[in-house]
Amino acid sequence: MSGLKLAALYGFYPHQLGFCGPQKKSEKKVLLEYLSGKRISEQKIKKILGAFRGAFSYYKLIAKSNRIEDPFDGMVVKAYWIGNQLLEKVPIDSLKEMIIKEFAKRKKIHPVSKAHHSFHVLVIGSVTGRIVLEGKLLDVCRISWGKVKERDKNGIIIEYQPLQKKNKRYFLGEPIDKFVFWDKNFIPKIKIGDWISIHWNHAIQILNKKDLTNLKKYTKITIDSLND
Repeated sequence: MSGLKLAALYGFYPHQLGFCGPQKKSEKKVLLEYLSGKRISEQKIKKILGAFRGAFSYYKLIAKSNRIEDPFDGMVVKAYWIGNQLLEKVPIDSLKEMIIKEFAKRKKIHPVSKAHHSFHVLVIGSVTGRIVLEGKLLDVCRISWGKVKERDKNGIIIEYQPLQKKNKRYFLGEPIDKFVFWDKNFIPKIKIGDWISIHWNHAIQILNKKDLTNLKKYTKITIDSLND
């Protein structure tokens, strides 16, 4: 999957809800058509996704740190949403500098922090001011993972570990069943036993073993940093 399509998939649902990205109806329609398979110029999609202030700032940082010219390179986009080795080459000072420059938030950032979506959700939070990320919304906004148990025409049942907080400490709870929506136009072939990523209660993509390992790894790094 191209980095551009991956960026569109992960950004689509919060964009439709009005929480991030440009909010013209025409732009929402274009992304929907693009993900549904309609031929649309890459430049048009890049212009829309480049206005996703939060995610695009991380794409640029990860790309620059790894000497990759295109911020929508597939490995760059995957590094932010799922996690991969590119995150290891992002200096913590560069991450801190980007946060201050792009988001004007002088937050305490743990030295092990990575330029991963879990870090943005749990440490930085919303940068548009259209939503306050707290409580159960943190679990909905983070990229979680789950194993498919059942399917029906409206969605799927997965087993996943919810993000919880107790005594000011974050952790992943015991596995529970959860219903998530499934758009077959975006990912037509989900089967029982597949591991999938979830964003805003929607199935996003099927995860291979390496991606699943990385998503768990970098989410754990973020959670552990908050508890340190």
